[in-house]
Amino acid sequence: MGFTNPMLHPTESENEREKEWPGERTVVYESDHRGSKALWGLVVLLAVALGALAYYGYQMVKDQNSEITQLFSSQGTLSKLGQRADAAESQLREMTGNWQDVGQRVTKLEGRVAGSVKETRQYAETLTRQLHEQVTAELNARTSPLDTRLRQVESEEANLRTQMTQMQASLKEEIAADQEETGRDISGIRQQAETNAHDVGALSQKLQRDRVDFELAKGQSKEIAPGIDLRVRGMNFSHQRYRGELLLTQDNRTIWLKDRSTHEPVRFFYKDGRGPYELVITDVSKKAVAGYLLVPVRPDAAASASAGQASQESGAESPARQ
Repeated sequence: MGFTNPMLHPTESENEREKEWPGERTVVYESDHRGSKALWGLVVLLAVALGALAYYGYQMVKDQNSEITQLFSSQGTLSKLGQRADAAESQLREMTGNWQDVGQRVTKLEGRVAGSVKETRQYAETLTRQLHEQVTAELNARTSPLDTRLRQVESEEANLRTQMTQMQASLKEEIAADQEETGRDISGIRQQAETNAHDVGALSQKLQRDRVDFELAKGQSKEIAPGIDLRVRGMNFSHQRYRGELLLTQDNRTIWLKDRSTHEPVRFFYKDGRGPYELVITDVSKKAVAGYLLVPVRPDAAASASAGQASQESGAESPARQ
């Protein structure tokens, strides 16, 4: 940035300003140029206004000459008016001379501003070119390490691809070995599954239950299963809730049902040792409740039922085989 503008920086204090950004001086010159244009417009506007005023005054004086003569019949008054007219004329001449001087000054100022603008534009173009060269050099200096790093990354990527290929081959071998071992394990799992199926069948026989549906009015007590009585003491139709108790006569105990909701199961055990009983209220009306009780099936009944089912299945398969 060693360029110097001799027209705009004649003193040392101004030379120090050269270090600042040249855009500020461009704004000053443009503002001076706009100021000269505004000054010329003001001068032209004043000249037009004064010309119109002089013409209007002349016409008024010419048209009303007779009236002025009648109004001011004395010679002294006329002489005073003449003196005032002469004074006004002299002032107008002085103002006209001043306008000419102002016009000359404005013309000189425009010439100076035009020259300064041209020099400033050249100076700005030089600074812009130098800045562009400097920025280009800095970018080249910064991108050189990036190019080197990019080549390193590409080399590392090629190495990684080679390693991935080797890992894929190793994984395929491991998968093949695992498949062989898994095949051996599957046979053991099948045997375990058959054992579990047998156990599940035995457990399902224990958990097999019969469903007993019932409907019970408010305040009514009813035996819904042998030795099991249900009594409903209160109902809430809007919220589908109820309260009451279960009486287990053989166990001589009571299960209290406090603020229960519909479809909420109540599980309990009886002294016969069978699986759990389950009471479910499915609907609460204004006058009654409805639901069901799941009763565990006795082992002898479950065995006879499973035997009958097996005989039916075997009988269904024998015609198919034939």
